Amino acid sequence: MNVTPWRTTSSGAVSAAVKGIQYLLRARGHAVAADGSFGPATRTAVRAFQTASGLAVDGIVGPNTWTRLVVPTSSGSTGDAVRAVQQFGLVSSPGLDPLVVDGSYGPLTRERVTEVQRQWGLTQDGASGEETWSFLSTFSPGPRPWPLVKQGATQASNWRVRAAQHLLRAKGATITADGSFGPASGNAIRTFQQSLRATFISTTVGQLDWPALIVTIRPGDTGEAVRAAQTLLPGGLAVDGSFGPATEAAVRDFQSMFVPPADGIVGPHTWRVLTQPLFE
Repeated sequence: MNVTPWRTTSSGAVSAAVKGIQYLLRARGHAVAADGSFGPATRTAVRAFQTASGLAVDGIVGPNTWTRLVVPTSSGSTGDAVRAVQQFGLVSSPGLDPLVVDGSYGPLTRERVTEVQRQWGLTQDGASGEETWSFLSTFSPGPRPWPLVKQGATQASNWRVRAAQHLLRAKGATITADGSFGPASGNAIRTFQQSLRATFISTTVGQLDWPALIVTIRPGDTGEAVRAAQTLLPGGLAVDGSFGPATEAAVRDFQSMFVPPADGIVGPHTWRVLTQPLFE
């Protein structure tokens, strides 16, 4: 749950995630059209798959069904399981053409998958396994997931590293916000998680951690949470921990483009958008 944000999908849904499910069902031997619409035929195929897999038979694709349904693919793989990945398009910046859905996991498919992994803070291996599929499952109507910040990440590989470190410092961690999420940072997030819950403990900043780490900030505020936002805002702001006129202007500019209203306050919704890829 914390690092794999599976999105439950059921009858009536229409999305790329549904088409992915349909291709995966085809890869598992179920004859269903890959039309992206979760209709009666898809529900019947899901129920048949659940029966054969010893799962609860409800015709709904939730986390347990997703993890059994996914077929890991990587360079050299072929078939409908590859089409399941390719049909998402995996366009992470404007101007790129979507992938050709040809069922062949070649260099371009690997490149696009790796870029999606980079954008979301996942392990950048170019393969489509459970972690990557958990994020692909959210390519459907609903809130976008929070990205991951994993131990071993650097600011160069994941632009949220320093933000996560500053937010941990705001919560009392005695780590250095140096842009390298090493063992000290991993231990800091584990300690923070243990203060919140008894499960989903790891060295990764995930879905349950960001909402607890972020702090609503506004003009006039100072401190580590302000520094965290300054590292995420475009424009090369000084990371001085002071929410002054320059920071306020940067916040309003960002909000006017991506997350209105432009009120100059960094609340939960603005924080979420600041951490996420702007293109998929």
